[in-house]
Amino acid sequence: MDPDLLAFAVLKDPNHTLSEISHDKSDVQSGGNNRVSFEMLSEDGEVVGYIKTWRHEDDYAGFVHFDAEGNIIDWKAFTEGLGSIQSH
Repeated sequence: MDPDLLAFAVLKDPNHTLSEISHDKSDVQSGGNNRVSFEMLSEDGEVVGYIKTWRHEDDYAGFVHFDAEGNIIDWKAFTEGLGSIQSH
């Protein structure tokens, strides 16, 4: 998932950037799923949140946006084939 596009879609704030968190290869792809996690950084490099993304082979995808303490701020799931978005 493109971190610049994700940052724009989730944050709508050009002052925050996303930095990908490295995972063990077995965590990244399991059962046809692609997962990527990011730290959300302020202009001065402080971690202000986290984003976890996923995409399944059947085009079901989404993200969970957490604050710095790990509380869920937003959660969205997308289905490309049906063109639907679910917000939680």
